[in-house]
Amino acid sequence: MDFQQLKTFYRVASHLNFTRAAEELHLSQPAVSRQIEALENTIGLPLFDRASRKISLTEAGYVLFRQCEQILRLVDSTRVAIDTLKNLESGSLHIGLSSTVGNYILPHTILQFTHKYPGIQTKVAIACTRDVLDQLENGAIDIAVVSGPITSNALYVEPFLQDEIVLVMGNEHPLSQQDPITFESIQPFPLLLRAEGSGTREAIARHAARRGWQLPHAIEFETTEAIKQAIMTGSGIGFLSTFAVRFEMRYGLIRAVHREPFLVSRSFFIASNKARHPSPGTLAFKTFIRKTIIDRPLCGRNDFLNNTVT
Repeated sequence: MDFQQLKTFYRVASHLNFTRAAEELHLSQPAVSRQIEALENTIGLPLFDRASRKISLTEAGYVLFRQCEQILRLVDSTRVAIDTLKNLESGSLHIGLSSTVGNYILPHTILQFTHKYPGIQTKVAIACTRDVLDQLENGAIDIAVVSGPITSNALYVEPFLQDEIVLVMGNEHPLSQQDPITFESIQPFPLLLRAEGSGTREAIARHAARRGWQLPHAIEFETTEAIKQAIMTGSGIGFLSTFAVRFEMRYGLIRAVHREPFLVSRSFFIASNKARHPSPGTLAFKTFIRKTIIDRPLCGRNDFLNNTVT
């Protein structure tokens, strides 16, 4: 059935008058008559009795009239729903973030986003990079911000932000007073690392491989926070993102080796699934975090360097 023909039929049936329907639709009366005739041919039944000067609905016409009321209401409500999506007044957004991004870089920005677009129901999942990318490929999340490199051909990948991973230790650690600190000098101390699948762990492994290092025996932790607490209270050392330790550095709770050969550079990326068309909310979020993060310094770099072993 042709939707325009249904709209024309509904107007004629509402007034039981071709002339009034034509006026409301801004059509000529012959054009209205042709649409009704075409609709009757499609259905295979007459919709109006035209035996007298006044027209009336046939049984088929009455059934179609009642159905048209529901169809047109549904079309109107659908149009309103689509308009609210386009205007970012409704919708849902499921974001996947790797641990460093989710815990230290984007929380405040996400709150700003939800304040600007309160109609978008926003959910945030934080996991290791490998798990977040699996969720993105499986369609469980709409967009991801994780560390790279990302090699999947199923994903669109865009550069987002640069990061530095540094060797960190407690203020009372013997290495905090040593100069210079070498790879050999860290060997006797417990090395605290994130678990396999973590982007931080993979960046450190790539850095060690490039330098031909055999890292000392590592104690694995599921979270960065656990590593920080262990470092501040014990004799261990670890590699952590500068984003993750900026507050501890500011208040003198942790010291870092911010120089070669322990300085590890990496990039964060925005990723989306090629098989899924991004929603208006997804596109708005990507634009929002780019503008907010790139325009606003996050590292507190001066504070960081003030408590750094150089």
